Amino acid sequence: MTERIVIDLETCIMAGECVYNHPEHFAFGGDDDLPMVLRADIVDDDDRLHATQAVSVCPSGAISIVAS
Repeated sequence: MTERIVIDLETCIMAGECVYNHPEHFAFGGDDDLPMVLRADIVDDDDRLHATQAVSVCPSGAISIVAS
């Protein structure tokens, strides 16, 4: 089973903590400049660490780790 990082854009308040703290996984982009996940799949311990840190620093709770 693979795990992935997801952002709930309905909940996101665009604080940017994910982008600033983990630019290898998140960026602002697209026409609307909303946060997006660059590398969603969690494939190793480093990915898991960064994903869990991103979840914990998100002030709106918009980031989660889901099984896919």
